[in-house]
Amino acid sequence: MPEVHDALVLVGRLIGLAVFFQSLEFIKMKESIADNGIWRWSELRTDYLFLPEKILKGLDWTMTPKRFMEMMTLRFYIGLLAFLYPHYIFIFVFLFLTTFLITLRWRGSFNGGSDYLTLIILLCLCIGFIHPLLGKAVLWYITLQVISSYFMAGLYKIKQKKWRNGAAVYGFVSSASYKTPQFIVNKCEDPTTAKILAWSVILFELTFPLVLSHPYLTVFYLGAGLLFHLGNFMTFGLNRFFWVWSASYPALYYCSKLI
Repeated sequence: MPEVHDALVLVGRLIGLAVFFQSLEFIKMKESIADNGIWRWSELRTDYLFLPEKILKGLDWTMTPKRFMEMMTLRFYIGLLAFLYPHYIFIFVFLFLTTFLITLRWRGSFNGGSDYLTLIILLCLCIGFIHPLLGKAVLWYITLQVISSYFMAGLYKIKQKKWRNGAAVYGFVSSASYKTPQFIVNKCEDPTTAKILAWSVILFELTFPLVLSHPYLTVFYLGAGLLFHLGNFMTFGLNRFFWVWSASYPALYYCSKLI
């Protein structure tokens, strides 16, 4: 049976890698958060005018383009440090706080579920290294959050006619928002192919709770999950989901061994 500490270390390494790439993405967006950029703080701050003056001043100081970029640069290196030395709580405390500040800047999240799971995993690592019992508890918490995320996503899809008939798949791959390879777009023009892909995703997500039911199923679902997120990464450019969900998988593997 794997040790709690070993599972936490692996989760820590992988979430450090995820934060490393997230920070690099923000650094490349430097012009977008400048004072004349589309995500300038002067406009985003209007949602926080209800905060006490001292807190708002602190955010104003932190969110200037120069300091925000400095924070992302430091986060970039601390993420790498987490990958190399995932044994120190202060690393994950820093990464959690800076990730929280990022969610504040974008009024909730920059990239939806991947940001929320990043926060959850980092907070769990801040707690889990304190004591083995806490470590086991946070690994279970991560596991249940991930299983729930897949199941709820599948439940949402099966209720939607456009998912049941495959139209949603073609809608995604043909969207101008994504630079989907043309051969994939051509394949999904076939209603039967699109429907098969849609139902493959739906069934994978709805049955994901079986990941804890048997060792063979654990390997199957985690392997399928990696391929699923890698496919989305290559097709739609959804890199954050690949790195963050991969970081959660050691927790699922550990918990599967306890049953």
